[in-house]
Order: sequence, then C-alpha cells, then structure tokens
Amino acid sequence: MRFFHKGNRKGIFFTLIAVSLLGIILFSYTVTYSYSLQEKSTIIETRVDTMNRFLHSVDADMENAIYISGYRAIVGLTDFVTLNGTYVSNTTDALVELFINGTVEGYNSSLMMNNTFPHWIDKIGEKGAEIGVNLTVNITSVSVYQTSPWSVRFVVESSINLTDQTSTAEWYKEKSLYSDVSILGFEDPWYALHTNGMIIKRINQTVYDGNFTVGNDTSNLHDHVAKTYYIAFNASPDFLMRFENNHNASIYGIESMVNKTEILNYCSLTASSVDTLCWRRSSAATWSVNDMNDTNFKIDNETNDAGIGRIERYGVEDVIY
Repeated sequence: MRFFHKGNRKGIFFTLIAVSLLGIILFSYTVTYSYSLQEKSTIIETRVDTMNRFLHSVDADMENAIYISGYRAIVGLTDFVTLNGTYVSNTTDALVELFINGTVEGYNSSLMMNNTFPHWIDKIGEKGAEIGVNLTVNITSVSVYQTSPWSVRFVVESSINLTDQTSTAEWYKEKSLYSDVSILGFEDPWYALHTNGMIIKRINQTVYDGNFTVGNDTSNLHDHVAKTYYIAFNASPDFLMRFENNHNASIYGIESMVNKTEILNYCSLTASSVDTLCWRRSSAATWSVNDMNDTNFKIDNETNDAGIGRIERYGVEDVIY
C-alpha cells in the first residue's frame, strides 16, 4: 500500500482551490462578457430601429417640403410676372430657381423666405440631430411639369445619407420624391398682364362642363362666362405656358371665356371670347350665342387633336347664329 506524503496532500489541496478559483473567475468573466455583448446588442438594435423610423419619416417630410416649396414657388412666380408686367422666358426654369434659391431671374422673392426646399431640408436635419442622427441630402435634379390640366408636379431626385452620431449604423439611398400642387385658386397671369393689372382672375374649374346649355337655355353658359370659370380643352395652352405667353396647344390645356364688357378695350369685340384667342386678337371666324349679347360673347370652332371643335365642346350647336 502506497501512502501520500503530508506535503503532497497540501499541494493537491491548494491546486484544487486554485482550479476552483480560476473556474469562478472564468465563469464570472463569461457571464459579464455575455451580458456586456447582450447590452451592446440591445443598444445597437435600439439605435438602428430609431434611425430606420427616422428614415421613413424623412420621406414623408420631404414630400411635404416639396409641396410647400412648390406651392410657394408658383405664388412667387405669379407675383413676379404681375408686379413686373413681364413674362419669363422659361416657366420651368423659373420655378426651379424659386424652389431651390428663392429667386427668379436673379431677383429675390420675399414670398420664398424660409420656404425654399433646402431650408426645409435643414429643418428636417435639425429633427434628426435631436435624436443623434446626421442627415445629408444632396439634390441631384428638380423637374416641374403638368400631370393634368389642374395640377403641377414637382419632382426631386436626391441622394440621402443617414449616419448615427456614435457611428453605430449608416444608410445611403437614392430617392425620387414628388408632390402634386393643384392650380385651382391660383391667379391666371394672362388677365393681369393683358389688362395692365386692372383685372385679376383666379383659376376655378367650371361646374357646368357638359351642361352649358339646356335645350335653348344658355343660362349656365352665361354664368360660366360671368364667373370666369375654366374648362380643360387641349386646343389651348396649359397653366405653366401662360407665364411665358405661349399660346400653343397642350394636352393639358385649359381656357376661360372673357367677358368683353368687363375687360373693355383689352380684347377685340369681333374676336373669340376664348382667352387665348382674345389676348392675341385672333381673326378666326366666330359665332354669337343666344342671350349672350351683354357679354359681347363670341365663340370660334378651333379643333383639338381629336378633331373636336369648341362649338361641340361647349354644346352650343343649336344656339349659335
């Protein structure tokens, strides 16, 4: 039988204690490290979720900003042409300049103060900074065009870079966002510019479309003219074309009928009452309409791209002479 020396037993005892202490330390470190990783993961997940939600809100905020700046740009352009009594050479370019810089042909527009698109982007960026997010928006291009007779679309192409201030996460996206602005209620620049600012008319869509006459009764047409309502008719220019005095036909054309008694000497009594023909004093053949003499009403029969003439468009075939 073999016996352990007393010294050997002490060595084994201390070895066991050392191993146990090392195990406790390793276990403690593992638990602490695991908890630290879990805590860090939770923090990252929270930051990423916050940034993701902010990124979604940026889209909506930018679309709102496009609408506000686009709306104000149209008001600013109207103000510029009517106050200066002059047209612009290119409506789209003028609106983009107002939208981005707050100027038109180099002149500052007070109506665009704190309403340009870059101004609103800065405001969105300030919201991000409050939650520790850096937002950078680089505008690639801005375009403006009509999408219907009654609306104008502002489109912004941009790149968006979103970073967390603690360098937790980063997003980069290219965006194409737009907003449609209704032209209803906006001033028609033609009336002010053709009457030296004496007559102001706002664009309001007629309530009588397809119902201008009832049998031989022309009361609805009379009211349409008296209230300077507008219809969509693609033999006429669209809203944007009016700022550059372009009288060509547009697929999104609109027109009103002028009351020649109201505008006095600004339109020939023999010319058509259609605004575009009246302002350019067209010599196109015209017809009178029953019970419309008090407005010196005349209508021509210019046709659109589908071959539909104005007489048919207004349904006055049975009441002209």
